[in-house]
Amino acid sequence: MDYLIEKFNSGMHFIKLDPVTVSTFTPNENQRLICRLNDQVDFHCAILPKKDGGHFINIGSAICKKLKLKEGAKINAVFTIDTTAYQFDMPEELKEVLNTDPEAYKIFHSLTEGNQRGLMYVVSQVKSSDKRIERALTIAAKLKSGIKSPRMILK
Repeated sequence: MDYLIEKFNSGMHFIKLDPVTVSTFTPNENQRLICRLNDQVDFHCAILPKKDGGHFINIGSAICKKLKLKEGAKINAVFTIDTTAYQFDMPEELKEVLNTDPEAYKIFHSLTEGNQRGLMYVVSQVKSSDKRIERALTIAAKLKSGIKSPRMILK
């Protein structure tokens, strides 16, 4: 289905979802989807409510840059329900650190799914494998010290 790229005042790009799409993909209160844009990019996303009514999904700046998307552009989006383990791609570096640190592994898996995804995102945003390993090790250490919020991990 074709959608229009819109932009919030904050600068974040999004596509507004029609009610039929929302009702199709939200049985049992599911909100997590995999979105395929222009048959080129797949990414994990969430159906989010708009303050003024309706629903949307965010389109990250890296995806906008890759597909050369700007506000007002038309885009084809195909959705499927996200049935992956974390509903986000687990970075290999974080997976390895957690597999070698049973205490951090246990704490990580006791977190809410949203905090788990947030920590995975913190690791995945770094391009260098060495930096991803460094972030994964930092996360393990902070989890064991009682810091569990993705927003607080790098402070």
